[in-house]
Amino acid sequence: MISRRKARGCLALRATHFNTDRKGNMSYAIIGFGAIGQALARMFARKGIEVAVASRHPPEALAPQATAIGPTIVPKTLKDALEADIVLLAVPYWQHQEVAKTRASWKGKIVIDVTNTLDDLGALPSSSVIARALPGAQLVKAFNHLPARVLAEDPAVNGGRRVVFLSSDDESPIATVAALVEQLGYAPVNLGKIAEGGQLVQARNGVWGPLIFQDLFKNGQ
Repeated sequence: MISRRKARGCLALRATHFNTDRKGNMSYAIIGFGAIGQALARMFARKGIEVAVASRHPPEALAPQATAIGPTIVPKTLKDALEADIVLLAVPYWQHQEVAKTRASWKGKIVIDVTNTLDDLGALPSSSVIARALPGAQLVKAFNHLPARVLAEDPAVNGGRRVVFLSSDDESPIATVAALVEQLGYAPVNLGKIAEGGQLVQARNGVWGPLIFQDLFKNGQ
């Protein structure tokens, strides 16, 4: 059961059960170390999971804040961080092209798009634009619908788990990202393809989708 906190009305959503056995020895990186990137880093630190962090600044510039968050937060150069199996893209939307140029090939990478924009993209979802800039990457939209201050909070509240919405045009990375979401303590909910259910957590014609900024919880396990 999914409940809504600090909001009026209700939403009829059904949490999808994922097989989250595939954790393995995946490596992770957060690209962008502003408010959102640091909130994501706190998720990993809370669970003692190592994650690389990188931005346009050198690693030593990120070190003080990374150290303050926790010992599993490892500053790296952008190039080195992008060697990770799963990359969380947490830069301002317009910077995605700069990140895209850092690698000659994105084949085999899972990229979690955490960006948001109200820019006019010709009716295209912003994640579709980013996917085109990262040819070969398996892109999943996730973690973008909550503000940084909420992402930084413990996802377990009153016996429930905070919901994280997932959408992708590629089915294969969904289970892997859902496993990470579970490992971080959240409840994954699959919205389907980016241009379909995924539109609920993106903007269109300068208007946010209805699930943006909705703080929802799944009760029970």
